[in-house]
Formats: sequence, structure tokens, C-alpha cells
Amino acid sequence: MSAGQEPAPENAAREICLAALERRPRTRRDLKERLLRKRIPEEVADAVLDRFVEVGLVDDEAFARALVVSRQRGRPRGVRALAVELRRKGIPDDVAERVLAELVVGESPEEVAARALAPKLRSLAGRPPEEVRRKSQQFLLRRGFDYETVNVVMRGLVATEEDPV
Repeated sequence: MSAGQEPAPENAAREICLAALERRPRTRRDLKERLLRKRIPEEVADAVLDRFVEVGLVDDEAFARALVVSRQRGRPRGVRALAVELRRKGIPDDVAERVLAELVVGESPEEVAARALAPKLRSLAGRPPEEVRRKSQQFLLRRGFDYETVNVVMRGLVATEEDPV
């Protein structure tokens, strides 16, 4: 290629994708949006991304698995919140459902919610019980736990308040 000549769209698309993947894993949708912003024709972007998927450089299912495992280890969330985050990241719904069904097992939703709530309860120590309950409930709902799970955890919290060990 001579100086000042534009690289072929396929080469430019590969370079853009490789540079993005070098920093962190990405979803197919994320890379496609990036390519389209760089004015790579859609058919070229699709062809390059198809090849990246074929050779395993882009794997939405692996990305979703890693994200769910990371979230559940660090800042546990409810299935609903995880599904929303996966959708925002560009994971297809069928892949998200499959990953969530496989990975959100072992611990009950109530155990995950209680684990998520533990640090919050430490920060609320010394506050009036009604405030602790209200803030705990709001916290769990924001984390994507359903009302039934939150109610079970809250009943356990109230039982602990009434029967301190």
C-alpha cells in the first residue's frame, strides 16, 4: 500500500476489531456498532464479524458467561438485572436465557439476595429498624431481585431483629 492510500475496508475493519478486542472482550453488536461509526460498510462489517465468530475471537456466549460470573462474585444481582445488563451489552435474548439458566444455579435467589445485602446492612448499623428495612428493601429491588425474593429476605431480617442471637 502506498503512502496516503486508504486501507481496504476489510483490512480496516479487522484492525478496528483487533484493537478493540486487545483491550477487553466485546460482543458482536458492540464491534458492529464500532465499525459502523468508523464508516465501514455494513456488509463488510458483517463478513469480518462472521469470520471473527468462526475463529472464536468473538463469542457472545462466553462473554455473557464471564459477565454473569463476575457480577455474581463481586456485586450479586437478581436474574432480572443480569438479563437487562446482558441485553444492554448486545447479547441475544436466547443466549442470555441459556447462560442465566445454566449459571444462576446452586444458590437460591434468597441466598444470593442475602449475600448482596450483607455489606449494606453493615453500613446501616445503628440506624432505626424501620429505616434499615426500607433501605434494605430498596437496595435489593434496585439490584434486580423480584418482590417475592425480597419479601422472603425481609421476613428473615425482621426475624433476626426480633430474635437476636
